[in-house]
Amino acid sequence: MEIVTSTAQAIWQVLLVGLLLGAGLPALYAVGLRSLNAGRTVQPDGTVVGTTPTANRALGYAIIGLVVAVALFGIVVIVFGDQLFGG
Repeated sequence: MEIVTSTAQAIWQVLLVGLLLGAGLPALYAVGLRSLNAGRTVQPDGTVVGTTPTANRALGYAIIGLVVAVALFGIVVIVFGDQLFGG
């Protein structure tokens, strides 16, 4: 019975990380883009009217920066994982 419990625990960990990185990061990126475009509207002729408030712009850049940092960290772990974690 112990093997079933440990297998179920491992499956939940993989599922949680998959949801976080597979769906969470793209959703967070979308929120960052939405923050960058807050307050702006597109007219029927294609011109953009309005400006993004400074706080929204700063939040958008911070969120997108976080997503890029997590992606770069993932690349570093894939490439240099053995040296970092002693494998």
